[in-house]
Amino acid sequence: MTRLKEISLTILLLFATLSCKADVQVDSLWNKEFACAKDIIDTYQTAKKGIRKSDKEQQILNICHYVWQSGEYMFRCKGKNLDINELHKYAEELDLDNETVATYMEKHDIARFADHYFALQAMKRGSTFEDARDGITMTVFFSLRSMNSNDYDKLKKVFSYKNNALHTAYLKKLIHPLTNSGCSKELFEIRTLIEKNVAESELKDKVLSLYDIYSTIMPGKEAPNVTFKDAEGNRYTINGFKGKIIVIDVWATWCSSCLKNMPRFMDLIKEYEGCEDIVLFTVSTDSDDLKEKWLAAINKHNMGGMLNLTPDRSADSQFEEKYYISSVPRYLVIDKQGYIVSAFAPKPGNGLKEIIDELRK
Repeated sequence: MTRLKEISLTILLLFATLSCKADVQVDSLWNKEFACAKDIIDTYQTAKKGIRKSDKEQQILNICHYVWQSGEYMFRCKGKNLDINELHKYAEELDLDNETVATYMEKHDIARFADHYFALQAMKRGSTFEDARDGITMTVFFSLRSMNSNDYDKLKKVFSYKNNALHTAYLKKLIHPLTNSGCSKELFEIRTLIEKNVAESELKDKVLSLYDIYSTIMPGKEAPNVTFKDAEGNRYTINGFKGKIIVIDVWATWCSSCLKNMPRFMDLIKEYEGCEDIVLFTVSTDSDDLKEKWLAAINKHNMGGMLNLTPDRSADSQFEEKYYISSVPRYLVIDKQGYIVSAFAPKPGNGLKEIIDELRK
Protein backbone atom coordinates (compact mmCIF):
# COMPACT_ATOMS: atom_id res chain seq x y z
CA MET A 1 0.00 0.00 0.00
CA THR A 2 2.88 2.30 0.87
CA ARG A 3 4.57 1.46 -2.41
CA LEU A 4 1.36 2.32 -4.27
CA LYS A 5 1.19 5.69 -2.54
CA GLU A 6 4.81 6.39 -3.48
CA ILE A 7 4.11 5.58 -7.12
CA SER A 8 1.00 7.78 -7.10
CA LEU A 9 2.91 10.64 -5.54
CA THR A 10 5.70 10.25 -8.11
CA ILE A 11 3.17 10.40 -10.95
CA LEU A 12 1.53 13.50 -9.49
CA LEU A 13 4.89 15.21 -9.11
CA LEU A 14 5.79 14.29 -12.67
CA PHE A 15 2.56 15.79 -14.00
CA ALA A 16 3.09 18.89 -11.90
CA THR A 17 6.63 19.27 -13.23
CA LEU A 18 5.51 18.79 -16.82
CA SER A 19 2.71 21.26 -16.25
CA CYS A 20 5.10 23.88 -14.89
CA LYS A 21 7.46 23.35 -17.81
CA ALA A 22 4.56 23.71 -20.24
CA ASP A 23 3.46 26.92 -18.54
CA VAL A 24 6.93 28.42 -18.82
CA GLN A 25 7.09 27.45 -22.49
CA VAL A 26 3.73 29.10 -23.18
CA ASP A 27 4.80 32.32 -21.46
CA SER A 28 8.11 32.32 -23.31
CA LEU A 29 6.30 32.11 -26.66
CA TRP A 30 4.74 35.49 -25.95
CA ASN A 31 7.83 37.13 -24.52
CA LYS A 32 8.77 39.21 -27.56
CA GLU A 33 7.61 42.08 -29.75
CA PHE A 34 5.64 40.90 -32.77
CA ALA A 35 6.26 42.32 -36.23
CA CYS A 36 3.06 41.18 -37.95
CA ALA A 37 -0.42 39.85 -37.24
CA LYS A 38 0.37 36.41 -38.66
CA ASP A 39 3.12 35.89 -36.08
CA ILE A 40 0.69 36.78 -33.28
CA ILE A 41 -1.98 34.42 -34.64
CA ASP A 42 0.52 31.57 -35.16
CA THR A 43 1.85 31.99 -31.62
CA TYR A 44 -1.67 31.94 -30.21
CA GLN A 45 -2.58 28.75 -32.10
CA THR A 46 0.71 27.02 -31.22
CA ALA A 47 0.25 27.80 -27.55
CA LYS A 48 -3.40 26.76 -27.66
CA LYS A 49 -2.49 23.34 -29.05
CA GLY A 50 0.12 22.84 -26.35
CA ILE A 51 -2.23 23.58 -23.44
CA ARG A 52 -4.29 20.77 -21.96
CA LYS A 53 -8.05 21.28 -22.34
CA SER A 54 -8.42 20.80 -18.60
CA ASP A 55 -5.99 23.62 -17.84
CA LYS A 56 -8.49 26.48 -17.96
CA GLU A 57 -6.14 29.00 -16.35
CA GLN A 58 -3.48 28.58 -19.05
CA GLN A 59 -6.12 28.75 -21.77
CA ILE A 60 -7.33 32.05 -20.36
CA LEU A 61 -3.77 33.36 -20.03
CA ASN A 62 -3.11 32.48 -23.66
CA ILE A 63 -6.16 34.52 -24.69
CA CYS A 64 -4.95 37.40 -22.49
CA HIS A 65 -1.54 37.29 -24.17
CA TYR A 66 -3.26 37.33 -27.56
CA VAL A 67 -5.41 40.33 -26.67
CA TRP A 68 -2.47 42.29 -25.26
CA GLN A 69 -0.06 41.60 -28.11
CA SER A 70 -2.76 42.18 -30.76
CA GLY A 71 -3.64 45.52 -29.22
CA GLU A 72 -0.03 46.59 -28.82
CA TYR A 73 0.68 45.72 -32.46
CA MET A 74 -2.37 47.65 -33.68
CA PHE A 75 -1.28 50.65 -31.64
CA ARG A 76 2.32 50.50 -32.83
CA CYS A 77 1.21 50.61 -36.46
CA LYS A 78 -1.54 53.13 -35.53
CA GLY A 79 -4.11 50.88 -37.17
CA LYS A 80 -2.62 51.44 -40.63
CA ASN A 81 -1.34 47.93 -41.40
CA LEU A 82 -3.98 45.97 -43.30
CA ASP A 83 -3.12 42.70 -41.56
CA ILE A 84 -4.71 43.93 -38.33
CA ASN A 85 -8.05 42.97 -39.88
CA GLU A 86 -7.12 39.32 -39.30
CA LEU A 87 -6.63 39.71 -35.54
CA HIS A 88 -10.26 40.04 -34.48
CA LYS A 89 -11.09 36.69 -36.13
CA TYR A 90 -9.27 34.87 -33.34
CA ALA A 91 -10.30 37.18 -30.50
CA GLU A 92 -12.22 35.14 -27.95
CA GLU A 93 -14.47 36.66 -25.30
CA LEU A 94 -13.19 37.13 -21.78
CA ASP A 95 -14.80 37.68 -18.40
CA LEU A 96 -12.98 40.70 -17.00
CA ASP A 97 -14.14 39.68 -13.52
CA ASN A 98 -12.26 36.39 -13.83
CA GLU A 99 -9.41 36.24 -11.31
CA THR A 100 -6.85 35.11 -13.89
CA VAL A 101 -7.83 37.90 -16.28
CA ALA A 102 -7.88 40.51 -13.51
CA THR A 103 -4.40 39.49 -12.34
CA TYR A 104 -3.05 39.63 -15.88
CA MET A 105 -4.51 43.09 -16.40
CA GLU A 106 -2.98 44.41 -13.21
CA LYS A 107 0.46 43.08 -14.23
CA HIS A 108 0.24 45.01 -17.48
CA ASP A 109 -1.98 48.09 -17.80
CA ILE A 110 -5.64 47.66 -16.83
CA ALA A 111 -7.15 50.37 -18.99
CA ARG A 112 -4.85 49.69 -21.94
CA PHE A 113 -5.65 45.96 -21.84
CA ALA A 114 -9.38 46.69 -21.68
CA ASP A 115 -9.06 49.12 -24.61
CA HIS A 116 -7.33 46.39 -26.64
CA TYR A 117 -9.96 43.83 -25.70
CA PHE A 118 -12.99 45.98 -26.51
CA ALA A 119 -11.39 47.22 -29.73
CA LEU A 120 -10.96 43.64 -30.95
CA GLN A 121 -14.54 42.80 -30.00
CA ALA A 122 -15.86 45.88 -31.83
CA MET A 123 -13.84 44.96 -34.92
CA LYS A 124 -15.31 41.48 -34.68
CA ARG A 125 -18.76 43.12 -34.90
CA GLY A 126 -17.69 44.91 -38.09
CA SER A 127 -16.20 48.22 -36.92
CA THR A 128 -13.07 49.68 -38.46
CA PHE A 129 -10.03 50.11 -36.24
CA GLU A 130 -10.61 53.88 -36.16
CA ASP A 131 -14.15 53.41 -34.85
CA ALA A 132 -13.14 50.54 -32.55
CA ARG A 133 -10.17 52.17 -30.83
CA ASP A 134 -10.66 54.09 -27.60
CA GLY A 135 -12.30 57.47 -28.07
CA ILE A 136 -12.61 58.33 -24.39
CA THR A 137 -9.03 59.19 -23.51
CA MET A 138 -7.19 62.32 -24.58
CA THR A 139 -3.97 61.10 -26.21
CA VAL A 140 -1.27 62.36 -28.57
CA PHE A 141 -0.99 58.87 -30.06
CA PHE A 142 -4.15 59.27 -32.14
CA SER A 143 -6.10 62.28 -33.32
CA LEU A 144 -9.02 63.20 -31.09
CA ARG A 145 -12.38 61.82 -32.21
CA SER A 146 -15.85 62.02 -30.73
CA MET A 147 -17.08 59.19 -28.57
CA ASN A 148 -19.18 56.70 -30.50
CA SER A 149 -21.45 53.71 -29.85
CA ASN A 150 -18.45 51.44 -29.26
CA ASP A 151 -17.17 53.73 -26.49
CA TYR A 152 -20.57 53.90 -24.81
CA ASP A 153 -20.99 50.13 -25.12
CA LYS A 154 -17.56 49.65 -23.55
CA LEU A 155 -18.39 51.92 -20.62
CA LYS A 156 -21.67 50.09 -19.99
CA LYS A 157 -19.84 46.76 -19.85
CA VAL A 158 -16.95 48.09 -17.76
CA PHE A 159 -19.24 49.46 -15.07
CA SER A 160 -21.38 46.32 -15.14
CA TYR A 161 -18.39 44.21 -14.03
CA LYS A 162 -17.42 43.84 -10.37
CA ASN A 163 -13.75 44.51 -11.02
CA ASN A 164 -12.86 47.44 -8.74
CA ALA A 165 -9.49 48.08 -10.37
CA LEU A 166 -11.17 48.25 -13.78
CA HIS A 167 -13.75 50.68 -12.40
CA THR A 168 -11.01 52.92 -11.03
CA ALA A 169 -9.15 52.95 -14.35
CA TYR A 170 -12.24 54.07 -16.25
CA LEU A 171 -13.39 56.59 -13.67
CA LYS A 172 -10.02 58.28 -14.26
CA LYS A 173 -10.66 58.14 -18.00
CA LEU A 174 -14.07 59.79 -17.65
CA ILE A 175 -12.70 62.91 -15.99
CA HIS A 176 -11.30 64.28 -19.26
CA PRO A 177 -14.44 64.05 -21.43
CA LEU A 178 -16.69 65.21 -18.62
CA THR A 179 -14.44 68.18 -17.91
CA ASN A 180 -13.70 69.20 -21.48
CA SER A 181 -16.47 67.82 -23.70
CA GLY A 182 -19.50 67.85 -21.47
CA CYS A 183 -22.05 65.11 -21.05
CA SER A 184 -23.98 63.56 -23.91
CA LYS A 185 -27.25 61.74 -23.33
CA GLU A 186 -25.49 58.39 -23.81
CA LEU A 187 -22.76 59.32 -21.35
CA PHE A 188 -25.29 60.51 -18.81
CA GLU A 189 -26.92 57.06 -18.90
CA ILE A 190 -23.65 55.55 -17.62
CA ARG A 191 -24.11 57.41 -14.34
CA THR A 192 -26.70 54.90 -13.07
CA LEU A 193 -24.23 52.04 -13.47
CA ILE A 194 -21.52 53.98 -11.65
CA GLU A 195 -23.85 54.77 -8.76
CA LYS A 196 -25.02 51.17 -8.54
CA ASN A 197 -21.88 49.09 -9.14
CA VAL A 198 -18.83 51.17 -8.20
CA ALA A 199 -17.46 51.13 -4.64
CA GLU A 200 -17.50 54.41 -2.74
CA SER A 201 -14.36 56.52 -3.15
CA GLU A 202 -13.22 60.11 -3.59
CA LEU A 203 -12.73 59.39 -7.28
CA LYS A 204 -16.31 58.18 -7.65
CA ASP A 205 -17.57 61.30 -5.85
CA LYS A 206 -15.51 63.50 -8.17
CA VAL A 207 -16.95 61.88 -11.31
CA LEU A 208 -20.51 62.06 -9.98
CA SER A 209 -20.02 65.73 -9.11
CA LEU A 210 -19.03 66.35 -12.74
CA TYR A 211 -22.25 64.65 -13.79
CA ASP A 212 -24.15 66.95 -11.42
CA ILE A 213 -22.72 69.99 -13.17
CA TYR A 214 -24.36 69.01 -16.44
CA SER A 215 -27.68 67.87 -15.00
CA THR A 216 -29.22 71.32 -15.64
CA ILE A 217 -28.44 71.30 -19.37
CA MET A 218 -29.34 67.73 -20.28
CA PRO A 219 -31.82 67.11 -23.13
CA GLY A 220 -35.35 67.96 -22.03
CA LYS A 221 -34.28 70.55 -19.46
CA GLU A 222 -35.50 74.12 -19.79
CA ALA A 223 -32.79 76.17 -21.48
CA PRO A 224 -31.28 78.73 -19.07
CA ASN A 225 -32.29 82.21 -20.16
CA VAL A 226 -29.23 84.31 -20.95
CA THR A 227 -28.62 87.63 -22.69
CA PHE A 228 -26.46 88.37 -25.71
CA LYS A 229 -25.60 91.57 -27.56
CA ASP A 230 -24.53 92.42 -31.08
CA ALA A 231 -21.85 94.86 -32.21
CA GLU A 232 -24.25 97.81 -31.88
CA GLY A 233 -25.24 96.84 -28.34
CA ASN A 234 -28.69 95.46 -29.19
CA ARG A 235 -29.72 92.75 -26.73
CA TYR A 236 -31.16 89.30 -27.44
CA THR A 237 -32.29 86.59 -25.02
CA ILE A 238 -32.93 82.86 -25.27
CA ASN A 239 -36.53 83.41 -24.13
CA GLY A 240 -36.93 86.08 -26.79
CA PHE A 241 -36.49 83.42 -29.46
CA LYS A 242 -39.22 81.11 -28.10
CA GLY A 243 -41.33 79.71 -30.89
CA LYS A 244 -38.24 79.14 -33.00
CA ILE A 245 -35.64 76.37 -33.11
CA ILE A 246 -32.44 77.95 -31.77
CA VAL A 247 -29.07 76.80 -33.13
CA ILE A 248 -25.95 78.42 -31.69
CA ASP A 249 -22.36 78.15 -32.86
CA VAL A 250 -20.11 79.02 -29.89
CA TRP A 251 -16.66 80.06 -31.08
CA ALA A 252 -13.63 82.28 -30.41
CA THR A 253 -11.32 84.23 -32.70
CA TRP A 254 -8.26 82.29 -31.48
CA CYS A 255 -9.87 78.87 -32.14
CA SER A 256 -8.66 77.37 -35.45
CA SER A 257 -11.18 74.50 -35.27
CA CYS A 258 -13.99 77.02 -34.85
CA LEU A 259 -12.95 78.91 -37.97
CA LYS A 260 -12.46 75.69 -39.90
CA ASN A 261 -16.05 74.62 -39.16
CA MET A 262 -17.58 78.09 -39.62
CA PRO A 263 -18.15 77.84 -43.42
CA ARG A 264 -20.36 74.79 -42.90
CA PHE A 265 -22.36 76.63 -40.26
CA MET A 266 -22.74 79.51 -42.70
CA ASP A 267 -24.02 77.01 -45.28
CA LEU A 268 -26.71 75.95 -42.80
CA ILE A 269 -27.74 79.58 -42.33
CA LYS A 270 -28.11 79.96 -46.10
CA GLU A 271 -30.07 76.70 -46.33
CA TYR A 272 -32.65 77.82 -43.76
CA GLU A 273 -32.75 81.44 -44.90
CA GLY A 274 -36.34 82.64 -44.92
CA CYS A 275 -37.56 79.87 -42.61
CA GLU A 276 -39.44 81.60 -39.80
CA ASP A 277 -39.35 78.62 -37.45
CA ILE A 278 -35.57 78.63 -36.93
CA VAL A 279 -32.83 81.06 -35.92
CA LEU A 280 -29.11 80.34 -36.25
CA PHE A 281 -26.43 82.62 -34.83
CA THR A 282 -22.90 82.66 -33.48
CA VAL A 283 -21.74 83.58 -29.99
CA SER A 284 -18.09 84.52 -29.50
CA THR A 285 -16.51 83.86 -26.10
CA ASP A 286 -13.82 86.50 -26.67
CA SER A 287 -13.60 88.94 -23.79
CA ASP A 288 -15.13 92.42 -24.16
CA ASP A 289 -11.72 94.06 -24.55
CA LEU A 290 -11.19 92.02 -27.75
CA LYS A 291 -14.19 93.51 -29.54
CA GLU A 292 -12.07 94.95 -32.37
CA LYS A 293 -10.43 91.58 -32.92
CA TRP A 294 -13.87 89.93 -32.97
CA LEU A 295 -15.19 92.40 -35.55
CA ALA A 296 -12.04 91.98 -37.65
CA ALA A 297 -12.48 88.20 -37.65
CA ILE A 298 -16.12 88.55 -38.72
CA ASN A 299 -15.02 90.72 -41.63
CA LYS A 300 -12.05 88.53 -42.59
CA HIS A 301 -14.09 85.32 -42.69
CA ASN A 302 -17.09 86.84 -44.48
CA MET A 303 -19.42 86.34 -41.53
CA GLY A 304 -21.08 89.73 -41.84
CA GLY A 305 -24.27 88.43 -43.39
CA MET A 306 -25.43 86.59 -40.26
CA LEU A 307 -26.29 87.29 -36.64
CA ASN A 308 -23.08 87.45 -34.60
CA LEU A 309 -23.37 87.94 -30.85
CA THR A 310 -21.32 87.96 -27.66
CA PRO A 311 -22.45 87.24 -24.09
CA ASP A 312 -23.86 90.31 -22.39
CA ARG A 313 -21.45 90.35 -19.48
CA SER A 314 -22.96 93.54 -18.11
CA ALA A 315 -26.17 91.63 -17.33
CA ASP A 316 -26.63 88.78 -14.87
CA SER A 317 -26.83 86.23 -17.69
CA GLN A 318 -23.61 84.20 -17.21
CA PHE A 319 -23.88 82.38 -20.54
CA GLU A 320 -20.55 80.56 -20.22
CA GLU A 321 -21.27 79.52 -16.64
CA LYS A 322 -24.87 78.41 -17.16
CA TYR A 323 -24.07 76.41 -20.29
CA TYR A 324 -20.67 75.24 -18.99
CA ILE A 325 -18.68 76.45 -21.97
CA SER A 326 -15.24 75.11 -21.10
CA SER A 327 -14.06 74.61 -24.68
CA VAL A 328 -14.94 75.65 -28.22
CA PRO A 329 -16.25 75.04 -30.78
CA ARG A 330 -19.54 74.10 -29.17
CA TYR A 331 -22.98 73.78 -30.71
CA LEU A 332 -26.29 74.21 -28.89
CA VAL A 333 -29.77 73.27 -30.10
CA ILE A 334 -32.93 74.41 -28.29
CA ASP A 335 -36.47 73.54 -29.40
CA LYS A 336 -39.38 75.89 -30.05
CA GLN A 337 -40.70 75.49 -26.50
CA GLY A 338 -37.38 76.56 -24.99
CA TYR A 339 -36.14 73.10 -23.96
CA ILE A 340 -32.65 71.82 -24.62
CA VAL A 341 -32.33 69.31 -27.44
CA SER A 342 -28.56 69.12 -27.17
CA ALA A 343 -26.08 71.29 -25.30
CA PHE A 344 -23.28 69.34 -27.00
CA ALA A 345 -24.64 68.96 -30.51
CA PRO A 346 -22.50 67.56 -33.34
CA LYS A 347 -20.69 69.95 -35.62
CA PRO A 348 -22.04 71.04 -39.01
CA GLY A 349 -21.59 68.26 -41.54
CA ASN A 350 -21.51 65.65 -38.80
CA GLY A 351 -25.14 65.40 -37.71
CA LEU A 352 -26.24 68.93 -36.80
CA LYS A 353 -28.46 69.32 -39.86
CA GLU A 354 -30.16 65.99 -39.15
CA ILE A 355 -31.11 67.19 -35.65
CA ILE A 356 -32.52 70.41 -37.08
CA ASP A 357 -34.54 68.66 -39.79
CA GLU A 358 -36.00 66.22 -37.27
CA LEU A 359 -37.18 69.11 -35.12
CA ARG A 360 -38.78 70.85 -38.09
CA LYS A 361 -40.96 67.88 -39.00
